[in-house]
Parts: sequence; C-alpha cells; structure tokens
Amino acid sequence: MKKSLLVLSTVILSTGIMAACGEKKDSATNSATPAATASATTPATSADPNAKYDPPLKVSIDFQINDAMAKDFKEADWPNNPWNKDYRDKYGIDLNATWFCSGTDLCSQKKSVAIASGNIPDIMTVNIEQLALLSKTNLIRTDLKDVYDKYASKLTKDTVAESGQAPWDSATFGGKVLAIPQVDSSIDTASFLWMRQDWLDKLQLKVPKSLDELYNVMKAFKEKDPDGNGKADTYGLMLNKDFLDPGVGEALGIFNGFQAYPRIWLKDSSGKLAYGSVQPQMKEALIYLNKLYKEGLIEADFGAKDSAKATELAASGRVGIEYGAMWNAMYPLQQTKDNFKDSNWLSYGLVSNNSQPAKPQIKLNVRGYYVVNKNFKNPEALVKLLNYFVEVNRGPDVQLYDKFFGPKGPGQHPTIFQEWAAKKNLSAHLNVTNAMKSGDAAKLNSEEKTYYDNIKKYQGGDNTQAQFEKVFGETGSFRIMNEYDKNNLFLLDNFYGSPTDTMKSRMDTIKKTEMEFFTKVIMGAESIDHFDAFVENLNKLGLTQITKEVNDWDAAKK
Repeated sequence: MKKSLLVLSTVILSTGIMAACGEKKDSATNSATPAATASATTPATSADPNAKYDPPLKVSIDFQINDAMAKDFKEADWPNNPWNKDYRDKYGIDLNATWFCSGTDLCSQKKSVAIASGNIPDIMTVNIEQLALLSKTNLIRTDLKDVYDKYASKLTKDTVAESGQAPWDSATFGGKVLAIPQVDSSIDTASFLWMRQDWLDKLQLKVPKSLDELYNVMKAFKEKDPDGNGKADTYGLMLNKDFLDPGVGEALGIFNGFQAYPRIWLKDSSGKLAYGSVQPQMKEALIYLNKLYKEGLIEADFGAKDSAKATELAASGRVGIEYGAMWNAMYPLQQTKDNFKDSNWLSYGLVSNNSQPAKPQIKLNVRGYYVVNKNFKNPEALVKLLNYFVEVNRGPDVQLYDKFFGPKGPGQHPTIFQEWAAKKNLSAHLNVTNAMKSGDAAKLNSEEKTYYDNIKKYQGGDNTQAQFEKVFGETGSFRIMNEYDKNNLFLLDNFYGSPTDTMKSRMDTIKKTEMEFFTKVIMGAESIDHFDAFVENLNKLGLTQITKEVNDWDAAKK
C-alpha cells in the first residue's frame, strides 16, 4: 500500500501547485524586499525562446516547500539544485526566492497578505481566488497571453493545448488574460467500472453492457457465492459515504450512466448553466441505488464508512464491483491480488441506462496560475522556464528526462515552473504497450521503462506488480481511457471560474444538504417523491443566487 501511494503521489497523480507565502526580510532595513528592482536594467531579449540573458537576469519568485521534499529541504541548498543550475547555465536566469514556506493554508494566507500589501515577487504562483483578487488591482501585467504566444515553444503550446481553451478562459478577467495557467490532466479524474473478471468467469457471466445487466451481475455476485467459501458474505458494489467524490468506491459512474451529473454545471436546453445535482435524471439514478441497497447488494452501513474503511471489502475479497479512478488497480485493488493470487480486477467503460454512451464527468484540473509583477520588464523569462520543464518532461532526449525524473533525479518538486500534458499517462500507456508488442523498450523514458519492467515482472509471476499491468498494460485502465478519448466522451464541468460570492458562503451547506438527502434516499429513510421539495430547499439555501452568478460569469467570458 505504501509503495502504491508513493507511486500515485509522485508519478501518476501530480501534486497540487507550489503556492507560496510569507516575506523574506532585508537584513539591513528589516523591511520587505521590493520586487522587480533587479530587472529594470536587464536588456531585452530577442523572440528566440532559447536566447540566454547576458548579463544574467535576476528574478524573484515565491517557493513552497512541498511535502515530498520537506524532510530533506535546506534553504541554503536550493539555489544550486539541478533545476536552478540549468536555468542559470542555459538561460542566464538567476532565481531568488523572496520567501520559502510550507503548509498550503499558511502559504495561501501569507500570499494574500503580500497581495494586499502590494509587494509581490517578479513571478508568483496563485490560486483562482487570489487571481480574482489581483484582477481588481494594478499589480500584475495584463499582456501574458501575447508573451506566451510569442515565446512558448511548439512543444509547450501543444502540451498546454491538450487541456483545451478552458484553462485560458479561467485566467481571463475583463477580457484580459491575467495569468498563464499551470495545467494538469483533467481526464485522469474520470470514473471507471472495475469488476472481478475471475468472478464473471466462474459464474459464466458476460461483461455487462447496460445498467440493467450490471444489476444482474451484482445480484449474482451477492447470491451465487463467487468466492466459493460457502458463506453469504459477498457484495455486488463497494460504496463509501462520500460517494459523490471521485476516487474510489464512488457512485459517479452510476449517476453518469443515467445522464446525471452531480456537483458540476451543465448547459440546459436554453443554453444556460444549470447545477447537475438538481436535474430530473438524478431521480432515476437514486432509485437504482436504492434498489441495490434494499436487496443487500451494498453494505448496510456504507453510510458510516469513509473510503479507507470501505475498501476493506476489496482487501478481504468480498466485493466484485466498484467505480473509481484509473489508479484503483494500485490502491485498493492490489490488496485483493496480494491476498487472493487468482483474483483479477479489470476496468471497463461506464455503462448506460439506454442506447446513448455514458459520459464520465470531469473537472478542469489547473494547479494554479503564474502572474507577473507589472514592473518586471522581462515576462518572457517565465515562458522560457516553462519551455524548459516541458522539454525535459516531454522532449525526445531520454537522458535529459532521466537527469531530472530518473531514480537519482530531483523530480518535479524543486521547481514551481511546470506544465503537465492532459494525456501524459495515456501516452505512457500507449508507449509501454507498443514496446511490449515490439519487444523494444529503448525509446521509453525512465518512468515508462519502470512500468514496462514491472509489467514484465508480473507476466513472469510476480503478482505484486499486477497493479502496473492493470493501469498501464494492455489490459489496463488506460485502454478504456483511450476509448473515452477517441470517442470524445469526457463531460467537462462548464464552470471553472473563481468561486462566486454566494458560493463562498453557501456552497458547503448546499453540498452537505444534498449528500444527506441522497444518502437517505439510497438507504430508504427518505422518499424520492420528496426530490422536488429537496430542490426547492437548495434554491432557498442559495442555489438560485449561485446559478445567477454562474451564468453571469459564463456570459462575461463570451
């Protein structure tokens, strides 16, 4: 489990944006060091994205000490880490951290103080709320899209473009792009249907193609003793109390199969944005889940179990179906393989209640935003730093990749300048499976080679490596991700702006109320006949005003 979680945190699921906070005091004056002073005398550079500054360009930035590096991090060593050394050697860019900090909440708080004081570094990373705050000031440059278009390499542009137009829209205020978004993969959050293929085989059942067929499989998994222990101790579906949160043991895939999309904003028939949790399709999905619960296909006490507790069903080999993310083969489903060597979890695409394909819902995944102090004369330096990360991470030079991302490299954490391709892990799957077919792994980078080697180990009988086959191999979840992508099935949340005023004060209450109602309906403590009253209650709690604000945002970005 620890190995799986480490892989998830450092390789597959990219960590959150390296925000920053606090102030570095000048030792002589004991006052905050003004930003953008060193750059005023630096000569302008040409449009060449690889041009080196001479004399070197001093650039002040913010830096958060990421949890993955906190134990061994030393401020004195930071200027000479491999990333910073290459920035100086290749581009003549000399980074200086105005402050170091750790802890997301503390960093965010102190960053907001820096914005309020009007004293920000040359380049700073911010979240969407802080960007909205900066949009009301005159602290930052408003020409970053032009700078990006001029200096971004083709590879950088291709990488960012994989996430579509939405990241740029989210960085746009008053018709001006105020920041360069730090993109990450949105598609990697999609839901998959995971099933015990060995149970299907034992009971001579076909892979279900619809929600009705899925119900029949769940019923068989409950009633026909698929584990062969002679006890009535198995369940059809693993579910946790936070079943609207993507990840593991969730129900989003079932809702999506009914064309219901909780907690995201969709276009209604009039072209307006509407909240998915209150649409009529939700009722049919809740009725379906209530049926599963009444017939004992879901644990009776699922409403009291968080995801970690719910996954004990998988570890104990007592459940045959769950909905979750592409990485579920690593956690928790590898535990089934560890305890039952003949078990075989496989992923499948979402099934629908009708002839229309089910579309997995996803949210825009932007780690944060890069803003530039209005007094900084060389905004193109930011783009050059992003170009280098993309070149290292996605370029053809395998040795350069391994220098930073190989087993002995510093990884991503010592630099805040990152852009991640939406299809990075999908590309890894395709590269690995092609190498498996050809037997030639020479072109794989160190990450992909690790997957390749572990899949080979699994094929050689090492069941601890099943997780890599079940994610990146020919039978892995990314074979389904590839189908989602080729068939354009992802359904993106249409609201990706800064939280509106009413969202900030009322959305938590609305979400809590909807979870209570949905859970009660599933468990039979509340009638689905009260759905309209539930919607009316949410509207009174603030949903009506939030819907107005969301549509005002949507109209303003057009």
